[in-house]
Amino acid sequence: MKENSIYYMLVFMLVVCLIAGITSCVTARKKAAMAQNMPLTETYWVLTHVKGENIPKSYITPYVVFGNDGRYSGNLGCNSFFGNYTYRKDRIKMEFEGATKKLCQNMKIEKLFMQGLHVEFKKYEIRKDTLFLKDAEGEVLRFIGKKELKPQTSEPPRE
Repeated sequence: MKENSIYYMLVFMLVVCLIAGITSCVTARKKAAMAQNMPLTETYWVLTHVKGENIPKSYITPYVVFGNDGRYSGNLGCNSFFGNYTYRKDRIKMEFEGATKKLCQNMKIEKLFMQGLHVEFKKYEIRKDTLFLKDAEGEVLRFIGKKELKPQTSEPPRE
């Protein structure tokens, strides 16, 4: 009788150790995957897609930066913009406050980006260096993260 209870006790301890080991491996993998993602804040998120469509190349790079202070700002391709935001887990809420009102030669990208910024975002997702801002229907804006943004020019290149 004693041998059976010792045997069951050893089996039970082995199962507990196995479960603990598997759980720690899964948690470590999740943490490693998240560590590879760029942070939402203090990253230059360069716009690449609006509603799933590639944006054309421009002489000014449209981007957004989320500060640690709950404010965001960026460039639409011609004009600068700014606002407040809050985020938690995979949720984000952006409150657009305003933008400069310069008139530029080609404002196609700017208009697309501006339309995207006025959507009520429900979620955000970061996969490595890519940020997705989503509404209830799916992806609205997609960005590639950069640590530093190259200097902007305010005029198109001269020919």
